[in-house]
Amino acid sequence: MKVVGIIGGPKNDGNTHKLVRAVLDGALDAGHTVVTWRLKDLYIGHLGHFADETLPPNDDFEKMQADLESMGALVIGSPVWYGHVDTRTFNFINRTYVYNKYYSEENAKKWPKAKAVNVLTYGQEDENAYNNILDWYKMIWDHYGMTESINLVAAGTGDNPVEKRKDLIKRAKEIGRSL
Repeated sequence: MKVVGIIGGPKNDGNTHKLVRAVLDGALDAGHTVVTWRLKDLYIGHLGHFADETLPPNDDFEKMQADLESMGALVIGSPVWYGHVDTRTFNFINRTYVYNKYYSEENAKKWPKAKAVNVLTYGQEDENAYNNILDWYKMIWDHYGMTESINLVAAGTGDNPVEKRKDLIKRAKEIGRSL
């Protein structure tokens, strides 16, 4: 199975990257194929609207589409900034609108009935502080007909970074192996 990793946030080796990487490493251990996209290395633009038509921008999203359309699982990781996912991840989610049946019935059929792993990292200590974001992800993935939505949260990463949390890394790898 192909597992597509989407890493939001700007850091080359930050908490989000390390946690998504651990899930993908678990998927590799299970024999899956892994493709990683780092949103900081791409330009993902904003959808436009003109004359009652939604217009996708000329951006790098098309480079990702073959992987998205052939995935069996999506691992999406984002740091939380100002109460929501970072802007790169938000733009990526908005760009998936081209797979929404309201945009194109034909494109909607291309989005696979895959599993989703939603990875959030943030400094707030409360593990439930951003459940609203996890609910938002689930609503989107349910709309696309994805089969399962698994959440992995790393709270308190400011004082307790991911690399020091062996239990969290172990859980991430277990999630990857279970895909």
